[in-house]
Amino acid sequence: MTTVIIEDNSVQSRSFAEYARPLPFAKVSEKKQSFEEACRECDAITVDFFINELENRVKQRYRNAKS
Repeated sequence: MTTVIIEDNSVQSRSFAEYARPLPFAKVSEKKQSFEEACRECDAITVDFFINELENRVKQRYRNAKS
C-alpha cells in the first residue's frame, strides 16, 4: 500500500483528493492532523531511510549470491 500525505491546501491538492476519492483502491482521509502525526499513523519512513535500506539489502543479496 502507498500512502500519500498532502500538507498543502492548494487547488491542486484539493483536485487530487477529489480525483482519488471515488477510486476503489484509494482511501482519502480528511483528518486534520499534523504532518508528523500522519506519518506516525501510517508508519512512514523518510526517503533517505528507504534508499539506505534498499542499498543495504542489495549489497547483502549480492554478498550472499557470491558465497
